[in-house]
Amino acid sequence: MVIFAGALSLSSHTARAQSMNELLEQLGVQQLARDYVRPAVDAVGYSIKSGYVHSARVDTAFHIWVGIKGMATFIPDQDREYTAKLPDYLVAAGYPAELTTATIVGGNGALLQSSNTGEPDIQLPGGTGMQRSYMLMPQVSIGPLLGTDIILRGLPAVTFHTDMGDVFFYGAALKHEITHFFEFPVDIAVVAGFQRFGLTDYIKGSSMNGMLLVGEDYGIVSFFGGIGYESYNIEVGYNPVDGTYHPEAISLEFKRRNLRFTAGGAVRILPPLSLTGEYSFGEMNNLTVGLGISL
Repeated sequence: MVIFAGALSLSSHTARAQSMNELLEQLGVQQLARDYVRPAVDAVGYSIKSGYVHSARVDTAFHIWVGIKGMATFIPDQDREYTAKLPDYLVAAGYPAELTTATIVGGNGALLQSSNTGEPDIQLPGGTGMQRSYMLMPQVSIGPLLGTDIILRGLPAVTFHTDMGDVFFYGAALKHEITHFFEFPVDIAVVAGFQRFGLTDYIKGSSMNGMLLVGEDYGIVSFFGGIGYESYNIEVGYNPVDGTYHPEAISLEFKRRNLRFTAGGAVRILPPLSLTGEYSFGEMNNLTVGLGISL
């Protein structure tokens, strides 16, 4: 189960309650909602790419690893607010061209006030104040196929709040051990993965990642380190209904690219049971732990 409802819920202390969907509908996606929701999307995108592997080695005998991975992604302070650039139709109505306000993980939202008499105050949504996001996901790894493991993970669509719509994700990756075909002092492997996820009724995303791993197994304990490159694209689409501030259909895409540095390993507690862990450094730091059974 994905434990992410707190990051995606809006705070209850805003002067005028607005859901994320209402922000999309009323104020326009490109100028406000994208930057407001970006830290939550980043946290989800970073989490679902974490913890695919816990060793650089691919066993030569047929094997299946079945377990669950838990991720804690740490949200940096600079992601708690952003500079909102208001749409032209609001600026023409006397509201400021830009102002600083909370993101979905920040504090109180800013109050928009017009210089024109008679225009209403608009309370922008506040955030949750959350410092980290949590996620749990099942995972299975099957191999080998010419020194390659196939890794699958994900959950079907789950509704945490009626204002948000469904949250879903799934992913797959291949881990190939380069040193499978020759002797070398350490194990060297490459990992390539693809993920798909969605937040609210309007936001969908896909991501890809690749990593180079170096590791070593010492009986019941294994260690690895790696460097990776990852990217994701976020697609936002909304067809407004009559009476909203933004009457035109909206289609938006934005991208993220970053490096990730990871170190981790695994320990076999009992012959079939293993405890795994890794820590990653990147745009957001991340801790992943897992528990699984090898068959």
